[in-house]
Amino acid sequence: MKYLNKIEEILKKWGTKYKGCTSNQINSIEQEIGTKLPLCYKEFLENFGYDMDRKDDYSRGGFVGESIFYDNIYGNHTNKDGLLEQLQEDGKTSLISQVNDNVFVFFSSQGYIFAFFKLDEGENPPVYGYVEGQEKNSFPKLTNSLLEFFELYLEDGKSPFNNLKL
Repeated sequence: MKYLNKIEEILKKWGTKYKGCTSNQINSIEQEIGTKLPLCYKEFLENFGYDMDRKDDYSRGGFVGESIFYDNIYGNHTNKDGLLEQLQEDGKTSLISQVNDNVFVFFSSQGYIFAFFKLDEGENPPVYGYVEGQEKNSFPKLTNSLLEFFELYLEDGKSPFNNLKL
């Protein structure tokens, strides 16, 4: 792996088994969006992006409970659909038009906080976000790279969402 070796080490400590997407599944996503995914995100999908198994019902850590897996980004109702619904609910019509074909919403937490990258910003793109009820009429940059997002998310006591203030 070029980008996610540290992420792999962190996730192993949680005792949760992650399943990667097949190349056919990744190809299906790329066909759906009409372009290639950034390499850093493809590594995530290949190694951790399909699903996960917790060692028990009380296991926490890693991406437990988050909408970050294959079924959340490809299918009938995706994270992108959820973001558009939240923007509509919040009356953020000026932001809705910015969620175009260049935006890939890879993360949602409980349907009220979202993270995305732009498909034309490189192999390890910056990450932007939105939270329900946000006052800003823009999408703040959360991290300078997708790798930084994953690292902050997984490190105890840190958060990539600090720039999302109501």
